[in-house]
Amino acid sequence: MAQFAMSRLFRQSTTSSVRQSILRPTQARSYGSNAAIPTFTSTSSPELDEALERFRNELFIPLALPKRQRKSVFREKYATQLQNEPITVKISETEEFTLTPKKHHDLPSKKDALEVLKMMVANQDFSNLFPYLSGLRMSNYAINSDRWEYIIRKTSDANKLSTIIACARQSQRTGLTLGNKNIARRLFFELHKTAAKADFKRRETFWALKLAREAASLMDAAEHSVRNIQEDPKHQPFVIGTLLELSAACAKIDETYTPSLCGYAQKLDAAWSRGNFKDDAATGFENIKRLEENLAVYNGMRLALGFTKASKDTGNFKARCDELKPVLISQLQKVKNADVLGDKVARELLGTKPKQEVEENA
Repeated sequence: MAQFAMSRLFRQSTTSSVRQSILRPTQARSYGSNAAIPTFTSTSSPELDEALERFRNELFIPLALPKRQRKSVFREKYATQLQNEPITVKISETEEFTLTPKKHHDLPSKKDALEVLKMMVANQDFSNLFPYLSGLRMSNYAINSDRWEYIIRKTSDANKLSTIIACARQSQRTGLTLGNKNIARRLFFELHKTAAKADFKRRETFWALKLAREAASLMDAAEHSVRNIQEDPKHQPFVIGTLLELSAACAKIDETYTPSLCGYAQKLDAAWSRGNFKDDAATGFENIKRLEENLAVYNGMRLALGFTKASKDTGNFKARCDELKPVLISQLQKVKNADVLGDKVARELLGTKPKQEVEENA
């Protein structure tokens, strides 16, 4: 009886009716289903191309197949017959895939998944980030907040933070939520760094503000919201302060940004009590996180004080700036994190020069 059922399963797998149940290009094209199969573009290295293809063929496609085909791939009792009678299924109008026996413990590991992310270094590589992350999500490979912070740093180094916004916009497919305070802090600090590297001038600053606004808008959506306002990143001074900082920098170049600057100044004033700015971090790591929050807040207030209306509307900024400055200097003197110490605002507070300038003057 079991043999008869097995024969029927494999006979049906080759019929046109079963082929209709396989993923069609309308699904894959829109990523409209959790079972959509990612496709990748060429990258900067053959090794990365090979790694992405491995994940696609060994993990994403087998797990995206309809239940009937997945059984034939992963159930040991079907392995011998599948080896003797290979089945080819159509996964798009132009692509077919041959089913081969697999075991779950032989699939690429979560450690392997991280190694692929580490291989992404060039700008062109990050066009594959969203499909790759959506494939991992589809395969139930969860990415924790530490890994997301790493991914955000990597995309920032490649000037591709817009890719992170795209991942957050489709949170249900990538698992990225800006409701996590650590993830939100990392994103907004990287946006601050993007403008700081450009000396808060030029198009990079406008681009950083655009992305920060998009991120803030996304944080109103249910998948990025937190019920407790004290824990909700969008109500924290470090998010509002970064928006203030970037708006103030843009307003110095283009006065049409002044109204939004004043709006963010008022919001920061109202949210001040939710911040924790003092030098009471228990560990060096927590001190770094505190600095990543405080630098943009301080600089945002400092820049806002240069605008008469913003200064009048928020009479507390001058006193808060004066109070926060020595706290920041004390915090900076206790850390050895190159990323923080290399920040433009941090260097100004410490009175240090950029490494490149020091080398040129040596």
